[in-house]
Amino acid sequence: MVVTRVLRQRAKIPKYSVYLDGKYEFDVSDSTRFKFGINVGREMNSEILDKAKEAELFYQGQRVAINFVSYRPRSSREVMVRLNQKGFPLGVAQRVVQHFESVSLVNDGEFARMFVRDKLKAKHVGRALLKQLLYAKGISRQLIDEVLGEYVTEENQQRSASELAAKKLKLAARSFSKLDRMKQRKRLIDFLLRKGFSSDIAFKTVKAVLAAS
Repeated sequence: MVVTRVLRQRAKIPKYSVYLDGKYEFDVSDSTRFKFGINVGREMNSEILDKAKEAELFYQGQRVAINFVSYRPRSSREVMVRLNQKGFPLGVAQRVVQHFESVSLVNDGEFARMFVRDKLKAKHVGRALLKQLLYAKGISRQLIDEVLGEYVTEENQQRSASELAAKKLKLAARSFSKLDRMKQRKRLIDFLLRKGFSSDIAFKTVKAVLAAS
C-alpha cells in the first residue's frame, strides 16, 4: 500500500486524512504523521499501518484524558471510564492511564487524600460513607483504609456527628416536637447512619444531643 494523498482538515489542531492507493484510510495528527513519516509516496504494509493507527488512538486518548484531568484531580478508574465512554478500546485506555500514572498526572493516593480532606471540610460525613464513595471512585480497599486512617479519628467523627445531629434537631424542631422520645431517637440515629457514622457513634451522639435538648 502506498500513501497517495494526505489532506489537511480544517481544524485548529492539525489533523490529516490519509489515503492509501487512492482510498481513504484514517485520520492522523501531526504527532503520528511525523512519527511514521506519513507523506505521499510512503509505502505502508499492514503491520506499520496497524501500529500507526494504534499510536494515533493512544495520542487521541491522551488528549481526552488531559482535558478530563485538567478540571480537577481524577482517579485512575474515572479516567478509564471517561475513555471508555469516548469509545477507546480497553487496551488503549489502560496504556493512557498507565502513562498518566508514570508522569503523576493520575495518582490514586493523592486523589483519595484530597477527596477525603474536601469531604470532611465541606460537610459532616462518616467513615463508612467516605469508604463507600472512595470505592465507587475505584480506589483500592487497602488504600482506602490507609487514607481514612490518616484523616478519620474517633474524636473527629464524634465531634462531627454531634454537630450534625444538633443541627438536624434544630432545623427539624417543629416536626420533632410532635414525636415521642423513642421516635426522635430512632429518626436521629437513622439519619447519622445514612451519613456514614458508625452505630456506636450514632447511639452515643443521639443520647447526648437529646439529653441536652
